[in-house]
Formats: sequence, structure tokens, C-alpha cells
Amino acid sequence: PPAAPTTALNQQELILFNLANQIRNSLNLDTILQTAVNEIHRFLQVDYCHFLWCLPDQADFQLIMTHEAKWEHLPSLNANFQAQDHEIADHITRSQIWCRDDAIMGAEVLNQLPKGYAGVRSQLLVPLKTHAGQFGAILCSYQSQAHSWTTRETQILQAVTNHLAIALDQAEMFAATRATALAAQTQAQYLAEALQKLQQTQAQLIQHEKMSSLGQLVAGVAHEINNPVNFISGNITYAADYINDVLSVLALYREHYPEPIEPIQTLAETIDLDFIATDLPRLVSSMKIGVERIYQIVLSLRNFSRLDEAEMKPVDIHEGLENTLMILQNRLKRNQAGVAINVEREYQTLPLVECSAGQLNQVFMNLLGNAIDALDEVFESPTIAVTTELVHAPILTHAQAANDLDHEPAQHVLIRIRDNGCGMTEAVLQKVFNPFFTTKPVGKGTGLGLSISYQIIVDKHQGSLICQSQPGSGTEFNIQIPVRSKTMKS
Repeated sequence: PPAAPTTALNQQELILFNLANQIRNSLNLDTILQTAVNEIHRFLQVDYCHFLWCLPDQADFQLIMTHEAKWEHLPSLNANFQAQDHEIADHITRSQIWCRDDAIMGAEVLNQLPKGYAGVRSQLLVPLKTHAGQFGAILCSYQSQAHSWTTRETQILQAVTNHLAIALDQAEMFAATRATALAAQTQAQYLAEALQKLQQTQAQLIQHEKMSSLGQLVAGVAHEINNPVNFISGNITYAADYINDVLSVLALYREHYPEPIEPIQTLAETIDLDFIATDLPRLVSSMKIGVERIYQIVLSLRNFSRLDEAEMKPVDIHEGLENTLMILQNRLKRNQAGVAINVEREYQTLPLVECSAGQLNQVFMNLLGNAIDALDEVFESPTIAVTTELVHAPILTHAQAANDLDHEPAQHVLIRIRDNGCGMTEAVLQKVFNPFFTTKPVGKGTGLGLSISYQIIVDKHQGSLICQSQPGSGTEFNIQIPVRSKTMKS
């Protein structure tokens, strides 16, 4: 059998010191309780040392053993009580020490103990209560021999229990602090995400308002220019006829009066009448070409704004691409390196596509504008290749494939816009559609163009927008949208 407990005067201080030292290394509730029963068992040399929780159970209390320390040869008794022991529970809830020195316990008490406690000879229970109002107790037991509990042992156990109650309070406070900190961190993260979404929404609203204002401005300018252009276009034909008539009369005068008077001859030589008669028809023809060019530009501006059309309607994709390229013509004539940008077109025959033409033109403007920016420093053959084709198997983004979205095997239009610029690294490629991300210098980009384009294609048109790029190999954007809009289907 194990040796009897020592009664050194510093035993209480030693237990408290070891207990405090080990508890100091952890504020975990389970660690504290297991450390406490281990230290008590070690110093008091009892057969068993248990920690009990006295939990409210409707109108009564239930006793539950949670932590145990014992000699190796003894069976474990760490189990729930089979019945509610009102006497023990009353002592715990009233913070009263409970002691059994009897060699043989009564049947009433034995029935309240866990299985295996039939051979227990002596027990000492010291209750504790935390600031949070929880009730617990340390229960020490002898099974191998009867034992009379001394005042010294009771005092030691009482001091340890008081110290343990303080440690439990600290653990509860630590757990509450951690919970509060975690809640605050979660709230801060939620607020940060909400703020980011708010900033993104605000920026998108501003961008949308800018595009809407730009569309209205373009439509207004196109309308105002269209009136005088129509006037000039309608009258230049008559002006050409009048000039031809006047030149015919002049030729007839020369035929019948080959020798004009001296003032007429002098003036004719001064103004070079022969050159005027030859160049004036060519001049009028050039004016006709110029007016036609202005008319085409105005038509492109009006088509680009699309303010007079329905939200979703069948649209010629090639017309949208050409209108956008015409608006960007001035930037295509010369990049910052002073070299003209070549545009290669490879258009297949496409059906009309049900889409929001104005928003799709905005995507074309963003992607082509970025391609031109990427070619600013290219000195040798800067090129933008625009291709279109009709496909039947939609290309899914990684997110769409992961979500297994419902993509019908219907016809889709695939538009590729590729440049031979410097390309992008993998790190940049991963963020290219993120809101506010831009590689352009400060003041040259908002970082919203590609993000808004992605939303227009993916969210608005149930399509896909994929970017492929490698450093030194240029960049390619693949736009794919269904020919038949799901919005119009519904």
C-alpha cells in the first residue's frame, strides 16, 4: 500500500506553490482542473482525487465527475453519478465541507456513488464557487484503508480549493476575454468587409454614373453634330451641281470668246482660273468624303451610347467592336513610342446576340483601351488582334466550374482581344479582376474597368471573361456570352 501522507509544516505552501506555478503556464480550464487533482493526489497521497461539477438540472442539481487522479493499480472511477446525491449537492451549493470517516458507509450513500465506489472507506469533499456562480468540489477518497481526516489536511485542501477557485475565475475571465476579442475581431473583419463592399459599390456607382453621363454626352454631341452634318450632306450635292453648271458656262464662254478683254485675262491669270476649274470638282468630292466620314463617326457615337435602345435586344457584335475601334482611332494612330498600332480583324459570321449593347460596348472600350495602354512602349509592330467565332461548348471560369453552374450547351459567341505587349506575371494575373487593383501609375486608372467588365459579362450576361497572359508574351482576354439571353427567355 502507498505511504501515509506527510505532515511537513510547509506542505500547504508547497502544494500551493506547485499548483500556482503549473497553472500559471496555462489558463485552460481542463488543464487547471487536471493539474489541481494531480497535485492534491501527489501531496496528500490519497487513493483517489476527483473534481466534481454540481450542475443545475431543472429543479435539482446533478453531480458530474470530470477530472481524476489515482494510483495506477486502482480502477478509474471517472464517471457520472448514477443518482442525485442530495446531501453532497446541498453541501456543495452551501459551500460546506463534507467528510466521511466511517469504515463502512451506509447503503444510502453507496447507492449515490459511481460503480466501483463500493470499497471506498473514507472521503473528504471541499466545495468551491466561482464568480460566475458555478459550483464545484474537490473529492478525496481512500479505498484501501480507513482514514480519519485531520484538521491539517482539511486546511490544506481548503487552501488549495480557494486557490483553485481563483484560478478558475481567471480561466473564465480569460475565456470571456478571448471570446470578446474574437467577437470584436469578427465584427471588425465584418465591418472591414462591409466597408470594402461599400467602397466598391460607391466606386461602381460613380463609374456607372460617369459612363451614363458620358453616354448622354456622346448622344447629345452626336445629335447636335448630326443636324449640321445632315444640312451640309444634303446641300453639298446641290453645290456640286451648281459648280458644275458654272464651270460649264465658263467653258462655253471660253469657247465662244477665246480672246477676253485685258482685265478678265489679267484676273484669270492672277487667280489661276485653269487650276480652279480643274481642282474645284475634286475639292467638292473631298468635302463629300469628309462629310460622309463625319456622318460615320456620329453614327458610331450614337450606336456606342445605345441610349435609345432597350435593355436587352439582338445586337450585331461586329458593329459594336467597329464602333469602339472608330472612337479609339486617334489613339491607334500613334502610341507613346510614336508608332501606329495595327489592328488585325478576323471575324466569323455571327448571328445577332441578345445582350445589353451599351454595357457590352463598355466592356469593349475597357479591354481595347487596356490593350492600347499595354502597347504604349512597344516600338516594333504593336498589334491588337480581334477575333470572333461561334462556339457550342461554353468555357467556364474556375469559379463557375467549382460551383457547377447550369450552362446549357447552346450557341455562344467567343470574342478574343489579344495584344503583343509585355504581358503579366502570375501574381498580377490572379488579381486582375479585383476591384481597385491596377498596375497603372497613380491618376491613370481607377482599378474598376476590368472588375466592372467582369460583372457585366458574368453576372449580367451569364457568360465568362478569362484573361490569359505570360510575361513577354502579351495578353489575351476571352469574352464568351450566350447568343440567347437567359433574361429574355424568362
